[in-house]
Amino acid sequence: MRFQSLKNLSFGVALVSAIAVGSASAQTLVGVNTRLDHTLDSTSAASGQVVTAKLDGTVTTDGVKLPKGTELIGKVAEVKAAQNGSAASVSLVFTSAKLKDGKEIPVKATLLAAYPESAGDAATYSGDLIGPAPAQVGGDSAFNQQAGALRNVAMNSAVKSSDSGTFLSDGNFRLLAGTVLQVGIAPAGGVSGANAAE
Repeated sequence: MRFQSLKNLSFGVALVSAIAVGSASAQTLVGVNTRLDHTLDSTSAASGQVVTAKLDGTVTTDGVKLPKGTELIGKVAEVKAAQNGSAASVSLVFTSAKLKDGKEIPVKATLLAAYPESAGDAATYSGDLIGPAPAQVGGDSAFNQQAGALRNVAMNSAVKSSDSGTFLSDGNFRLLAGTVLQVGIAPAGGVSGANAAE
C-alpha cells in the first residue's frame, strides 16, 4: 500500500510519502505532534548526544497514557557532517517518555514527518498547515519526506528500524528548537489492540 499527500505550507510545499512494505504487523503506533526542545546542528551533533521533544497532545496506547507535555528522551544515534561537498545526516532514536512526575516509560518511537518551528503552535494545527498526526501507524510502515518543507532537509524512517528516523541534506543543516516532529509512539516491546490520540 502506498499513499502520498501534499502538505501546502506558507513557506513551501513538502512531499510526504508513507509506504507500507509488507504484510500486517502486530505492532501499531499512535501518532502525535511533538516539538524539539533544542537546536540540533549537523556540524556539532555527536553520537550519544541527548535529544528531547515534548508532546503537543495526549496519547493513550495499550493502556498507557502519555499526557501533553510528556518529554520524549532519545539520543543522536549517528551523525555525518558534510565535508568537501558530501551530504550530511543525523539519525535519532527516542527510547523513553518522561512523565511530569518524573516516571520514565520505555517507548518505541518513529518519526513520521517534520516541519520548521515557524509552522505555528499546537493551537493552529490544521489540514492546511501541519495537520494532525495519524491516529495509527502500522508496524510495516516506512516514511520518506522529501526535502522542501524543512529547509531542504529530507527525513526517512521505518517502524521496523531500530532508529526513530534520519535527517539528510546535501550540506550541513540545523533543526531549530521548536521544530515540529510528527511521531508514532507506543510502549516498548510492541503493542496491539486499541490506540487513541487526543
